[in-house]
Amino acid sequence: MLPFPTRTALAVMVFPLSVISAQAPGNDAAAIARLVDSLAGRVVAEGLAPALGVAVTMDGRTIYVKSHGNVDATAGLPAVDRTLWYVASTSKSFTGFGVALLARQRALRLDSPITTLLPRARWNPAVHAESLTLAHFLSHTHRMNDDAVVSSAAYTGAIPESRWPALIALAVPMPTNDLVYSNFGYNVAAMVIDAVRPEGWKRYLERNVYLPAGMRNTYARVSGIDPRRIARPHRLLADGRYATEPFLKTDATMNSAGGHLSTLHDLARWTIVQTDSGIIDGKRVFPAEAVALSHRLIAKQTRDQAKRFAYFDREGWGSGWDIGSYEGEPMVSRFGSYSTTRSHLSFLPARRIGVVVMSTGGLSVLTDIVAAFAYDLEAGRPDARTRAENRLAELRKRFADSRSSVASQDSIRAERQRQPLGRSLADFAGSYEEPSFGKVMFAVRGGRLEYRWGVLYGPAEIYDAAKGQMRIEIAGSGAVATFAFGKGGPANTVEMQGVSFRRLR
Repeated sequence: MLPFPTRTALAVMVFPLSVISAQAPGNDAAAIARLVDSLAGRVVAEGLAPALGVAVTMDGRTIYVKSHGNVDATAGLPAVDRTLWYVASTSKSFTGFGVALLARQRALRLDSPITTLLPRARWNPAVHAESLTLAHFLSHTHRMNDDAVVSSAAYTGAIPESRWPALIALAVPMPTNDLVYSNFGYNVAAMVIDAVRPEGWKRYLERNVYLPAGMRNTYARVSGIDPRRIARPHRLLADGRYATEPFLKTDATMNSAGGHLSTLHDLARWTIVQTDSGIIDGKRVFPAEAVALSHRLIAKQTRDQAKRFAYFDREGWGSGWDIGSYEGEPMVSRFGSYSTTRSHLSFLPARRIGVVVMSTGGLSVLTDIVAAFAYDLEAGRPDARTRAENRLAELRKRFADSRSSVASQDSIRAERQRQPLGRSLADFAGSYEEPSFGKVMFAVRGGRLEYRWGVLYGPAEIYDAAKGQMRIEIAGSGAVATFAFGKGGPANTVEMQGVSFRRLR
């Protein structure tokens, strides 16, 4: 059994915050659960998010876990216990911990040169790879920018993972030595796992991380999963309703830096086993040294604008984790976002409390409001409810502004469609390729132009007709595709995000 005091959890009932005593509940797990439940239920009822999943853990136990709202608002499909939430960059905590386990087993060292760990990879001479260690990649201090790998890994899947080591040669130096957050370091970390484990990083994490922790509903894949279990992203409409968007992730883009589906129950277990140094359900499942290594600060955050995130302070990075604090209490966390989905996973090791909050739309700070509320309650702060109410009031104002912005953007986009193109849509259609970024195809269907880039697809609408520019959406954000034409005939090239794709003859 765990040598720690425990706090009792009771069945959760929904109460308005006003009926609970003004005194913060401190270590009263049942009161904390009731208050968090009331807050989460209320924000979904108000339409501030289409779906919200929340779990709170204390003293090695899950004291609260519940899903609110709909994972598919258009179809009216409710969020339930079996719902799988996309965790996005919270995936880095799994990959980073997997590396820490291998270091504990002496299969690798964090201070080993990356050129030794990946002898077959090709590197741009300007990055001086021989001076970089695995720790540089885990802590985002590698000073390299590789859009080619990140584009395929996180978004398009256009270049298979087997070719990523060769694409590293395209990575150029960044003009800074600071900690600059990116996916690339954790894509490289997965390549390192592949180099030392014959089963590959996905199977290695499944066998050595998820299953020992009892996380039997955590997946680095989409295939074989009932799509109705997956919480979908949602687009906010001008009238305040939400429209369900496609979940465009496939196995090809479920990558080590951002590519896992998991239930609230599994994610709650992840906070427990990390908080309690590898112990869960009264059993040791991970070496305490591996947990400590993954939480150890590798590099400090030097940029002032990145030292504060919502209500939390960030000191720097460990192996897969942000290392920081909340109200002076040490905090370990890993957040993530993709399209309109948002994940928040954090814990305060000294207080043995952890929080998971997942959302599928609305403003991302909502997840942080819920997490901070749980921490304030457990700490017994008398202004916990006042803080939460003030933060919600500000959120409502921002939400109203977002609705106004959506209405304005809808009007602007509709007006753009009335611009005369001067060329037929057929002149834009065709297949275009850049070897490091894959093939992009544009086709006319039903009188409109559509695009497909790897697993991504959608409409291509007019952005600036005079400049030959179309607008496409990539993971919920607009991107401009600029077509270049000769004296006559179809376009010769299309440029997107600074990359030029040539028409295939």
